[in-house]
Amino acid sequence: MTKRNYIAIFFIFSIVIWISCKKNETPHLSVLPLIEGAELHFRGFVTNDQQELVSQIHTFSRKVVRRDTIDQRPVFVYMTNNQPTYFYTDKKNGTVWQHNTDDIGLRIVMYGFAYQPLNISYWQILLKIDKGVGTEWSFSVDTTFTAITSEGKSQRIRYLNNGKARYDGLKEAFIPESNKYVPAHDAYWYELDTFILNETTSDTLFASSGTAHQYFDPKLGSIKYITDFTKSEIGQPTIPLHGTWELVSKNIPE
Repeated sequence: MTKRNYIAIFFIFSIVIWISCKKNETPHLSVLPLIEGAELHFRGFVTNDQQELVSQIHTFSRKVVRRDTIDQRPVFVYMTNNQPTYFYTDKKNGTVWQHNTDDIGLRIVMYGFAYQPLNISYWQILLKIDKGVGTEWSFSVDTTFTAITSEGKSQRIRYLNNGKARYDGLKEAFIPESNKYVPAHDAYWYELDTFILNETTSDTLFASSGTAHQYFDPKLGSIKYITDFTKSEIGQPTIPLHGTWELVSKNIPE
């Protein structure tokens, strides 16, 4: 074999390796565009199994306001409803993280309890793609606290929120902002459960179970979330519901 043939074979082999690496390259995904001042506007609503609207159509926005550092880790901060939320993407494996804060005290007021702030904060993986399609992850929140009824009685309340998910690859999602189906990376939550239990009276105050899909655009971040679930509350029958929030407009600084 001539030297020219060796060079040609080496060149072809290098091209094949390069193409293979490009195909396996981990996409960089995020909650929002990593640009200070970028703002995405969404609408959200809930329908029943007859596709009838059972909630108001509410609108909200997420605006990237600054960069910050938490535990020596650089993060971004977005504001929604005057509340800050931290998020970042792990540069090594592409995992998308968000710091959630839930006010459980507000959620139990409707069950006869006096309001007292009870914020639960935790980091949650929204998308994990390091092992390609089929990559799985989960989260679990389990806390118990004392709440005061409107009659002044102390009762023990337990809050549980659990989820299991997997990366289902590149799919298509209809987005009102563009008025068309767009390619988006699908985080499929095949198991989502939330329970609020009154351990003092052995009552289940609230329960929901279902599935969800959260779609991520490489440039815009999380652009749509749809969920099918059942909900039951104390004294009420279990009902099937469908929830949606989706991108309707954007403002990205040049």
